[in-house]
Order: sequence, then C-alpha cells, then structure tokens
Amino acid sequence: MTNQKSKVPATKIVSAVVQFYKVSFKKLQKRSRKFKLVKPRQIAMYLLREELNKSYSSIVRVFKMRDHTLAMYAHEKVDKLIQSSPEFRAEIDEIKNLIYNTPLSKIPTQVTMQNDKAVRLRDDHEDPMEKRLDVKGERFKRLAVYRTNEVLKRLKVLGNCANRSAYSYREDEINKIFFEIERQVKEVKAKFHFPKKREFKL
Repeated sequence: MTNQKSKVPATKIVSAVVQFYKVSFKKLQKRSRKFKLVKPRQIAMYLLREELNKSYSSIVRVFKMRDHTLAMYAHEKVDKLIQSSPEFRAEIDEIKNLIYNTPLSKIPTQVTMQNDKAVRLRDDHEDPMEKRLDVKGERFKRLAVYRTNEVLKRLKVLGNCANRSAYSYREDEINKIFFEIERQVKEVKAKFHFPKKREFKL
C-alpha cells in the first residue's frame, strides 16, 4: 500500500504553513529572529523532516541557509512543544489537515522550489469574501490560543500557593478565590454570541 505521505510534495507542506500563519515565504527566507517568522519557519522545517524525511541539509537550503543544525534544532524544538503543549499540537494537526485534506489548488499561497529557489504565488480564483472570513477565523485562533495560554500560566502560578510548607491558608479563602475565577469565566463566556437558529413559521 502506498504511503500517503510520499505523495505530498514539499511545496504543499511549505505552502500550507505559509497560509496558516499568513506570512510571506520570502520573509521566512530572511534570517529574522522575529517570533512571527521563526515559529512558522521551524514548523515548516519540522514537517519537511517528519512528513517527507527530507535531509536536514536539503531543508535549510529551502530557506536559503547553510547550517543544517538549524533544521535539527527546529525539529527537536517543535517535537518537544508538541509533546508538552496540547494547544501547539492542535495547531500542527490543523496544518496537517490542510496538507492532506485540501487540494493544492485551494491553498491560496503556494511555493514552488526549483534548484533551491523559491517563488511566492497567488491564487487568482480566490473568493475575497471567503478569504476575509478565513483570515478573521485564523486571527481569532492565534489570539485566543495565545491569551488562553497566558491565563493558564497564571493559574499554574496560583497553584504554587498550595505549598503548605511555604504558605498558610484556610478553606474559605480558597473557596473565595475559585468562586471569583468561576464568576469571571462565566462573564467572559457570556460575551461570545452565536447566531440563533430561526424556527420555520407560516
């Protein structure tokens, strides 16, 4: 049985990452240390290695680099994040879904690689309205994941106060804390609106 992964071109993997994070492929080829560029670059490197078993040397050449250890580091870092962060793993799963379940013609940002050169292309048949909705949806995902992670980090810090060897507290104090947290969660959740289904009437 033919492995599905072997049918996926490297261009589709890079294109999916570029589309998912709404970045320019040319910018990924620059040696920028900005997080918004480093993250997708490292994920693309990881996927090229993981999905296609590309050599580290060939992977860095896609991004106009020479040091193959950059690809090795990217693969190791992304792999650790996948193991430790459910949110990050969900992002990778979304990108893989884009790679394997979306026709290449439907990925608006494509990358062609010939002789280690890359060119960013555009899809002229893209629906502008659909693109705007998609961009807003992706923007929400990125921001929601980031802010949720920040809240979870704060909760973990709060959990450190449970150490009886360092702190003293009463049950009613703990109940007040979590009552307030639950109240705030309900208030925030109530801000999200969903369209109500209209019932059929004559």
